[in-house]
Amino acid sequence: MNITAESYGHAVILNLKGELTEDALGAFKQSVGHQLGGKDVVDLVLNCQDVTFIDSAGLEYLLDLQDQLAERLGQVRLAKCSQDVRKILEVTRLEPAFDLFEEIPEAIKATEL
Repeated sequence: MNITAESYGHAVILNLKGELTEDALGAFKQSVGHQLGGKDVVDLVLNCQDVTFIDSAGLEYLLDLQDQLAERLGQVRLAKCSQDVRKILEVTRLEPAFDLFEEIPEAIKATEL
């Protein structure tokens, strides 16, 4: 998995490319940990445009991450999800667990509310 980050005050956009699977989880956790090391960061926007698959380990970590950010009064927001990712969230009934956005600026704006 390829991950790049962009910072917007208390929100960070993580641009993800590839599969969010158990094999890629180590790199993803390390990147998230690095971003959350700054105490100002409370919201993560995950750009999922180039994510082709998320397995159960990836979904479990996203839910754990949602809990971690809730403790900081923030949350995980998913933006530009591919049809594959949307289908996975739908089938697993996890769509309601995350705020989904069509575009990244919408997700960033929601972090400011």
